[in-house]
Parts: sequence; structure tokens; C-alpha cells
Amino acid sequence: MPAQKDINLEQIYKMISALQRDVALIKKCIIEEPELRADFIERMQDIDAEESIVVDDFGKRYGLENV
Repeated sequence: MPAQKDINLEQIYKMISALQRDVALIKKCIIEEPELRADFIERMQDIDAEESIVVDDFGKRYGLENV
């Protein structure tokens, strides 16, 4: 996912929702077809971790200070 300078809370919510759906689908596939577990684990080990982008004032910027 490319870095974005101008991102709003709605976009973050949509990204997190999409990730949750993806994780749920992966879990379902692995539970229903246990033979896929080894293949899945092997593929995940080959993926390089994407660098994090730290936003120091994230809460202030997106109005989450009191949440």
C-alpha cells in the first residue's frame, strides 16, 4: 500500500474493514482446508514486512484524543 499524505478517518476505517474481511477469509480457508496451513505459512515467511509510517500527532490530527 503506497503512503498517502492526505488521509482521513473514513479512509482508515475502510482500509481496516477490508483487512478484517481478508483476515476472516484467510482464517475460514485455513480452518476448512487444514492442508493449506503449511502452504500459507510458507508463503507468509517470504513476504517482506512493509515499513511503518509513524505519525506523531495521529490522535490530534484525526480528532481521536479523547477516544
